Amino acid sequence: MLDKSKGLTALLSGTSANKRATVLLHIAFWLVAYNWFVFQSRWLSGNLHQEATTLMALTRNVVVLVVFYLVSYCISPRRYVRLTWLLVVLLLLFSVVVYGLLSYYLLNYIDVAYPDMPPYFKKMTANMSAQGPWTMFINLDVLYFHIVQLIIAFFIPFIIKAFRIIFQTRVHSIALEKDNLKLELDFLRSQINPHFLFNTLNSVYSLIEDKDKTAASIVLSLSHMMRYALYDSSSTEVEVDKELAFIQNYVEIQSIRHRRRLDVDLDISHQLGTQRIPPLLLINFIENAIKHGIDKLLKKAWIRIQAYRDDQGAFCFSVVNSKPSRPDDEHVEGIGIKNTRRRLNILYPNAHTLHIRQTDTQYEIMLRIWQ
Repeated sequence: MLDKSKGLTALLSGTSANKRATVLLHIAFWLVAYNWFVFQSRWLSGNLHQEATTLMALTRNVVVLVVFYLVSYCISPRRYVRLTWLLVVLLLLFSVVVYGLLSYYLLNYIDVAYPDMPPYFKKMTANMSAQGPWTMFINLDVLYFHIVQLIIAFFIPFIIKAFRIIFQTRVHSIALEKDNLKLELDFLRSQINPHFLFNTLNSVYSLIEDKDKTAASIVLSLSHMMRYALYDSSSTEVEVDKELAFIQNYVEIQSIRHRRRLDVDLDISHQLGTQRIPPLLLINFIENAIKHGIDKLLKKAWIRIQAYRDDQGAFCFSVVNSKPSRPDDEHVEGIGIKNTRRRLNILYPNAHTLHIRQTDTQYEIMLRIWQ
């Protein structure tokens, strides 16, 4: 993963983990922006009315600042992605209305409080006052004036924001490529001759098929799992059915291993469609449930696994398992879950949620992907 914590480039591009430096950078930017708004406001107030100039600059600065951070919040990773741009458009329209009303009352206040304002200022204010607070919707010239003012005010911060988003997207892309190369290298290092392996497993299966059905079932499930891990996992994405079949084989082996004390409920919907996901994405959740929950219980262990689509069409994967009922034995998130969470953040930065919750007696994981 790229280092996101150091350097001026990381700070300017929005990938820095130094929150203090980021806050100071934002403060510095808005101080510079305020001086630009002061320069703009002098177009109306002239050079002899500093108080009026300050009021107009502050009004514009506050409106732009608030709208900018609201828009930034909307386009950051959010749950309801489909509504994002509609919300952004509504915010921008709302900002025009708010700015128009604030400008109307502010300009009228300045006209009264500072009677020696320039003639062109007084003429403009008189024209606006003649038609009331909503003159911007009646007089197209006034509407055009407000829109142009906001476009000029919004231009620089939003252009910077756009370039930062593009840069951050590229950072995520490079990080994903780097992770995929590392996974591929690790895979090549650990790979043995697959033909030898499968031939050996088939030979073992043939020897024990008639003598021990349970052992034969384990060997067959293991063969399917290793075939998937060696061949299908080399691709970027696989059909979700293949991933779930891999999980079913793993669960079958664990069921045989813990058959006297483990109750398994595996519920896979038949309406998953053509969903594709990265290979070996879901297995860590099952391994986590077995390692930290099932293996630590002497009896009455259980695990519930569900895969389905919700009402909004999102792919949902849920794992709930029993765990030792010891409040002081708090489950610590292992490296497998951390790596999976990191993969999800890289692969689905705007299109997933991962909720993990635990009580004294059970541990729950809920993954939702809607891309």
